[in-house]
Amino acid sequence: MGRGTTVNESSIGEVLRLAREQQGLTLQDVSDALNIKREYLEALEKDEYDAIPGAVFVKGFLRNYGNFLELDGIALAREYKENVEERTPQPEVRTIMPVKKKKVRKDSNKKKKQRQGKWPEITIIAGIIIFLLLIIWILI
Repeated sequence: MGRGTTVNESSIGEVLRLAREQQGLTLQDVSDALNIKREYLEALEKDEYDAIPGAVFVKGFLRNYGNFLELDGIALAREYKENVEERTPQPEVRTIMPVKKKKVRKDSNKKKKQRQGKWPEITIIAGIIIFLLLIIWILI
């Protein structure tokens, strides 16, 4: 298979696998040469694109793998885009509406303090006095 070979008669993976086998290369040979994980190359040859993280990587790997095997890597990536990527349902993207926060009025905080009055301070002082009286009673 030379450059310009169309991919239409068989799957992309089959084209890659047949070209690699005709050249007497193993997946490990290609992996070492292209610095692409062997598992990813295997997934490409099996047309299992979900094993590769992201369509951008799939297209890049297809292009590089195809060019390495002296195929038209750009045509392989285009074939993937036209026949696989566009048919794959894309997740629906929704914008998240911000949650409205309850407005806290500064005046309401002041009113609460005014309602409480001096009771917290009086309670603390009374506690300290009782504590001191207890210590004095124990020492006597």
